[in-house]
Amino acid sequence: MKKAGLFLGVCAMLAGGAATTVYAADDGPTIQMIVMSLNSEYWLNVQAGAEAELAKSGGELIYTGPSLDGDIQGQVDLMQNAISSGVDGIILIPVDSEGLAPSVEQAEDAGIPVVVVDGPVDTDNVTSYIATDNEAGGRLAMETLMDLMGGEGKAVIVNALAGIPSNDGRGAGAEEAAAENSGIELLETLRGADQAAALQNVENVLTANSDLKGIFSAYDRGAIGASQAVINAGFQDQVYQVAFDATADEIQYLEDGVIDALIVQQPYEMGRLAVEYINKALNGEEVPAETATDVVVVTKDNMDDPDIQAVLYPLEQGEETEAAGTAEDAAESTETEDTETTKDSEEVSEDTETTETEE
Repeated sequence: MKKAGLFLGVCAMLAGGAATTVYAADDGPTIQMIVMSLNSEYWLNVQAGAEAELAKSGGELIYTGPSLDGDIQGQVDLMQNAISSGVDGIILIPVDSEGLAPSVEQAEDAGIPVVVVDGPVDTDNVTSYIATDNEAGGRLAMETLMDLMGGEGKAVIVNALAGIPSNDGRGAGAEEAAAENSGIELLETLRGADQAAALQNVENVLTANSDLKGIFSAYDRGAIGASQAVINAGFQDQVYQVAFDATADEIQYLEDGVIDALIVQQPYEMGRLAVEYINKALNGEEVPAETATDVVVVTKDNMDDPDIQAVLYPLEQGEETEAAGTAEDAAESTETEDTETTKDSEEVSEDTETTETEE
């Protein structure tokens, strides 16, 4: 596979603002992962799943992303760098569906399979698309929130900046669900790039709407900022919160009762499938055009269930699987050594018997 000089080349090309980390193995494909930005720990779960699958075949994972949120041109530049570097495959988590489409088409035309994760791009010329059904997830989140609210009261959606496909889908699904319930007064969506913006936006809404009853945060940093605002206002016992994803801060807020439910995706599985599909495509095998991964509703009541723990902490599950594999390999190695020792003993015994016979 294409490896010679790749690490130095990519580092040099990314000197203009984006960061890169290379994870190498003995042999196999070189795959570049391009995330929305390096500011969210959520993408580390996708990375971990990709690494786990890549470890089976060997290879190299280059983990990259713009340093800033919403940096469409930064992602385009990374796509161009990946193409010119001659990587074997690309995993793209697009920040914009339209802006990244030409680069995806260029990569595919160059024979580089591109698996798009989390949100779509505006082209059919992709190897595969893996994502949560974000509209359905947003609907589920709002239905969960409305149940907590008793089906009535003011609610607001905290979302990222417009144009991010996955977040826009969640917002649309939530709005549709709220529109079907006449008892819910849905305020104007609060949009912001990061945690600080969400904090400020929710503080403003709470000041103007002291009777606010529910918040749905469509992204992790929005959930963290909204939770800080609710705590600052002392509204933990009044405002119900449902949020997407399960970062460490979100899980802590769930344990503390500040957040009431998390809609948890399976990013580890997305990363694993992305590498699996790239490997299959490189081998000339067919892969699904689209794959929808499940979401799980996590509450304080069910968060300690083993199945839920596996979804909340995919990195730990991956480490346990890797450790189990290492232990199995070690056991096989020990068994082989024991067999060889036995064979050696048998050979010594045969030599002794031969000597005695000769005497």
